[in-house]
Amino acid sequence: MKQKTIILNKERDVTLTPFLIQKQRTPAILILPGGAYTTCDESEGIPVANAFHELGFQAFILRYSVGKHYKWPYPLEDFEQAMEYLIRHADELCIEPEHIIAAGFSAGGHLAAMAASAARHKPFAAIICYGAAKEETIQFKAPGAPDASKAVTLDTCPCFLASSRTDWIVPVDNTLEFVEALTRHYIDYELHIYGYAMHGFSVGEKAGAKGPLFCSRVDDWLEESVSWIDDLISGRYMSIRENAEYNDAYARTLSTRNSCKIIFANPDAVKLLRHRFLPQYLIYEAAKKQIGPFIETITLKNLLQFMKVKEKTLRKMDQMLASFPLKKNP
Repeated sequence: MKQKTIILNKERDVTLTPFLIQKQRTPAILILPGGAYTTCDESEGIPVANAFHELGFQAFILRYSVGKHYKWPYPLEDFEQAMEYLIRHADELCIEPEHIIAAGFSAGGHLAAMAASAARHKPFAAIICYGAAKEETIQFKAPGAPDASKAVTLDTCPCFLASSRTDWIVPVDNTLEFVEALTRHYIDYELHIYGYAMHGFSVGEKAGAKGPLFCSRVDDWLEESVSWIDDLISGRYMSIRENAEYNDAYARTLSTRNSCKIIFANPDAVKLLRHRFLPQYLIYEAAKKQIGPFIETITLKNLLQFMKVKEKTLRKMDQMLASFPLKKNP
């Protein structure tokens, strides 16, 4: 149900419109419509809010600075203000302030991508649909807007991306280059690229995206993104940062999340495992004989989980391994 619109910045016509469905707390979807920073497209506003409504989310449409009011970083400042409002009024809005998800489309996708990396109040996660990430794409309508791919850091929030292979307004390489940046920084993401669809498919047929130019499955991203969010919130999601490559590069102390190569190159760690965790040490030795050098790239945790070692034992191993500083490049 649409609620009274909140004025965030009267001079720049920045508003936040709530669509609240229930008194029970839910995660919040902060919707950032597209429109090339010249307008906020209606097809990427209310239809999106209604769609997330039906899936059980409180939704909010942000009309950020566009047209004559556009100047970077005004849109990012508007996003910050909206986040501050949602966090401050979380009780009355019945939202979980730690679970605010930004959902952006086209230029709004660029704003969501920038917020994911550069905002003070980063969203819990970002949904980016055919977002204009590349500077050369966004500059045509939004001078001064930065390249979202170059803004990605190790602190960027998880991202869900959907785009079309045949989008000629925001070519798919915007999405692919952004994903490459996420990959380099070990940021969790999920990517859906549809074989064909015109730009601006929003939530599909309910937003007018129908006919031979639109793949009939372009609205699948909606339920897929909700399932992805649920995995993130519930803790079921297996983060890329569980892998050996990330932990070997960035961890300060050893843990079972490091590669077997790193762990078993440390004499102190070997001594600990042989004396305090002999059954698990013997599992490693047996696996090494079976698969040879491939064992080096596997995390000890993944190996032991595969062999049904209890989580309680893994936590105890982590506590004890944490006393050893990580020695890189053994």
